[in-house]
Amino acid sequence: MPRLNYALRGKDIRKAARAAVAALNEHGLDSCLFGSAACAIYGTENREPNEISINQDVDIIVISEMDPEEIKELILQSDDRFYLVPSANPRNTYQVLWFTVSSRKRCKVDILIPGLLSVPKIPVRKISYIEPFQDIPVVPFLVLLLLKLRGWTDHRVDHRQHMRDKVEVDEEDIEELLELAVQEYGATLDQERWLPKWFVREMQERVQEYIEEWPDSAENWQCLGF
Repeated sequence: MPRLNYALRGKDIRKAARAAVAALNEHGLDSCLFGSAACAIYGTENREPNEISINQDVDIIVISEMDPEEIKELILQSDDRFYLVPSANPRNTYQVLWFTVSSRKRCKVDILIPGLLSVPKIPVRKISYIEPFQDIPVVPFLVLLLLKLRGWTDHRVDHRQHMRDKVEVDEEDIEELLELAVQEYGATLDQERWLPKWFVREMQERVQEYIEEWPDSAENWQCLGF
């Protein structure tokens, strides 16, 4: 296999996302992006979709109760550009899903289902499509922001240095997403009454933690209903 050391651009990330979504659709599975790729699609300048991507993978929520490992196998059946690699940690039993972007580029694709890492079950009707990338489903804006907040709180206390190193970028994302939520998308908790109570309670605690670290953000969080 040739060395795969070329940085991915936004178009590469989107290529992998489209391929994964199409493969899942073939099996009747609805899905949507979250994480940094979704941030870029929603318009965060920190994740400019046409530049070299800070993030080098795609995070996808599959609206299903299937085991993520089974879902990965279904994706492989539909598109031979995907392949599996054992986890670098021999104690992990899962395999890592990769997409072949080109002869020298590959993109990791992470599959999550509701219930993992605080991901709520998202009604299909709430999945969003944002111009000019209307063919790529993304999580509702407020869910994206709150899952990014979950990542921030987790990264702050992680024992691994490379995970703690993500905190600064998380904060840049959250700052931009907060501004977009208030100024462009008008996102509020009242508009997302389908959110499970456990999810809202958990995120209220995380919002408070963020405000304690960044007091100037309190007004924007209040505008969202927190």
